[in-house]
Amino acid sequence: MLDLKSIRQDPEQLRTALKNRNYGMAQLDALLAEDKHWRERKQKWEEKRSERNKLSLEINQLKKDGKPIEPVIARSKKFDDELKAAEEAVFEIEDKLNALVMGMPNIPDASVPVGKDEAANPVVRTMDKSLFLSQKERPSGERKVLPHDEAGMKLGWLDFERGVKLAGHRFVVLHGLGARLERAILNFMLDQNTGKGYKEVFPPLLVNTPTMTGTGQLPKFAEELYHCEKDDLWLIPTAEVPVTNLYANEILEEYDLPKYHTAYTPCFRREAGAYGKDIKGIIRQHQFNKVELVKFCLPESSFDELEGMVRD
Repeated sequence: MLDLKSIRQDPEQLRTALKNRNYGMAQLDALLAEDKHWRERKQKWEEKRSERNKLSLEINQLKKDGKPIEPVIARSKKFDDELKAAEEAVFEIEDKLNALVMGMPNIPDASVPVGKDEAANPVVRTMDKSLFLSQKERPSGERKVLPHDEAGMKLGWLDFERGVKLAGHRFVVLHGLGARLERAILNFMLDQNTGKGYKEVFPPLLVNTPTMTGTGQLPKFAEELYHCEKDDLWLIPTAEVPVTNLYANEILEEYDLPKYHTAYTPCFRREAGAYGKDIKGIIRQHQFNKVELVKFCLPESSFDELEGMVRD
């Protein structure tokens, strides 16, 4: 989430960033207008509070002097109603303003190339893609490789029919060696990560609204999340959400950084906007397992830490 104060002080920096991202300006214009409106209403509210305080002092002085206070009290009660209405107006505008700020995309780093679309993206690094080629993409003469869903069903590892019976579309049951393989891979990755200095964490799978907001899932991706309305708790879409919020509202000492964490969690996603996309096999499941890496570091070392994470 961008800092409102920085947007207010230098809106042109954000306007340039949005232009570079091929992003419309309507949201920024609405944000600046709402911010102006909010400041005007807040000033009026504070003026009324000041006047209300003067009335309180006047009432106290009249009491000391033994003079009648009823007329001033009547004026004070009227002021209370006006003050409450002004306060409610300020908070209503503030909610709209915060929603606009949270919906604003981040400012790209100066090193990020600018282009009209993904065709302008430079190749940063390459890797051996042979493991990820489909049968059609493979050179002729190579042995046939079954898609993962066909191989999984043939081996008796993946059971989509019972997944649908138990929970619905985009759920699967793992049997036998399939379940054991899942568990083994999770343990393998956790062991790999802890061996490289990452501290293992097992966080809650349900988090509150401030936690989900802290990593940007809310309000933008509310439709993609599972919400338990009775408790106002959300099923996590990734371990990144609780792990990134581990130190929310805390001050970390510079000498205590960097902090490395790894976490295995089940992840839950409604995939509300993904109908018809990657529906075969265990891609885009509503529930899946993942091992996450999260680092807390100083801004000036963030790029080096990112490259280290990519290598890990």
